[in-house]
Parts: sequence; structure tokens; C-alpha cells
Amino acid sequence: MDLRQLRYFVAVAEERSVTRAAARLHLTQPPLSAQIARLEHELGVPLLVRHRRGVDLTEAGRLLVEHARSVLADVDAAVESVRRTGQGRSGRMALAFVPATAWSVLPGLLRGFRAVRPEVELTFLEGGSDAVAEHVRARRADLGLLHLPPGGAGAGPDLDVAVVRREPLVAVLPRELAAGFGDRVDLADLAEQPFLMPSRELAGGLAPHLLGACRLSGFEPAPREVELVATVVALVGAGVGVSVLPASVAAVCGPDAVTRPLARHVPVVETGLLRRRTDPPTPAVQRFLRLALDTPEPDALGPAFARG
Repeated sequence: MDLRQLRYFVAVAEERSVTRAAARLHLTQPPLSAQIARLEHELGVPLLVRHRRGVDLTEAGRLLVEHARSVLADVDAAVESVRRTGQGRSGRMALAFVPATAWSVLPGLLRGFRAVRPEVELTFLEGGSDAVAEHVRARRADLGLLHLPPGGAGAGPDLDVAVVRREPLVAVLPRELAAGFGDRVDLADLAEQPFLMPSRELAGGLAPHLLGACRLSGFEPAPREVELVATVVALVGAGVGVSVLPASVAAVCGPDAVTRPLARHVPVVETGLLRRRTDPPTPAVQRFLRLALDTPEPDALGPAFARG
């Protein structure tokens, strides 16, 4: 018994005629009759009662058609599921990310991806830069989203990295303090202010950018570290201190904290995606990468990644 025989039998059962079933299946009648006869021989029971007007189902035939419809429906569903997964329209993808990207780069990427691949099941892992890299390395995550250190260094010889966003640093100030500055802020003028920053463990590659901006402005900060960027912003708004953060932080600034461009040039902050060098991306991951890198063709993904 094979699937073709089951499809043939269901067609005969539904049409109640070998002739009509043959026309429906785009076959001639003799080979269809031969397949049904072979099926009856394999099962050892008659499935049809043949008469001049067509055929009727035996009790065994009625039972077989119920099972055959169920089997064929399962097979069709499996084929469609495999095709959708192979085309990246369904499947699974695990993404690790550092907390600061949850209100900057990540939302836009997810909105865009969900718009084109709504059936892909997404899993998220949140942690510091080292944890993100380890999630990708250990195959707990397909991709890792994090801030890159100055110079854009990768996360090791087994991972590749691609830049998905570049943004400038800005000063983050209490509203009252910002009122005393112009359109741009020289960080040197903030050297005596308490300096706040997210923890180096969670900020990862972002931390050297923040400290480097202060050093380029001529002072060495003694930062007070808190866990999250959102906490930094809240404390700045409460007048506890000042900070310097990527420009996208404006999205989480409330009425009491404001951002100002820097008067002196400092290197931009790069946000990158990590992937395992030796593993080809699944279709779903490949589609996410093409969206994140704004790359129309899969072949262009390779050059977008640099070795770590």
C-alpha cells in the first residue's frame, strides 16, 4: 500500500465511479482499476461492490476511506509544514540580546520580521555581552544582538559579527541642568558632576565607548554603575547625576531627563549581530539577517559579516 493507492481509492469512493474518478485524476480507467484491485489484493478484503451504475463501498471500504482521508491530510500538512520551514515562512529562531537593545535596535527588527514571517516562533535570551556571545556559541541562540566595543572587534574566532546600526553618543542630563547649556554639550563641562552608567557586565561593548568619550573630553570619570540603561535615565531625571549614552536613549527619556548632542566628536557606537561561523543559517535566520542588514539577496550576507 502506498499514498498513491490511497489517493486513488479516496477518489473512487467519493465519485462512486471508477470512470468519474479516472477523469478527476487525469488517468485512463484501466490503470486506475488495476491499482484498486492491487490494493484489495494487498489487504485481502474487497473494498468495492461493482455494479453497472458504478461502485459502492463495502464495510471494509468505508473504514479504509476514513483512515485514508486522515492519513492523507496528515501527509499534506507535513509537506506544507516542511515547505514553509524550508522557505523560512515558519520554524523557530532564538535571539539573544543585551538589555540596552530592547528599546533601540531590537523593536524595529522584530516588527519588520513579524510583518514578513509571522509564523516563525521566536525565543529570547537576555543578558550581558559575554552571556549573549556564549548563548550563540553554545547554540542556545541562533543570533546575538549586542553593542560592539570601539574598533568593532568580534567575540572570538568561532563567531562572526555584522554591524546593523551606528549611532552617536549623547549627553543625558537632568532637565534643570540642561537648561544652562546650548544646543551641544562639552563633556568637559560635566567633569564635576556625578557620572552614571549601566553596569559593565551588562553594557559590555558599550562601556568603553562611554568611558572613552569622557577621556576624550579630558577627564577620567569615577562612574556609579547601576544595572540597566533605563535605571541610569531614571536616576538622571531625579537629579542624581549625568551620563553619556547612545542617541536612541531618547526613546526612554521621560519629562525629567533630556539628551544633548556632544560638542566634541567621539566614535559612534556600533550594534552588531553575532552568528556561529561554521553553521549555515536556517531559512528563518537568513530572512532575519537580510532584514537586519538591509540586504536583498542571500549571497550578500557573507560579505556583511566580519571575522571575530
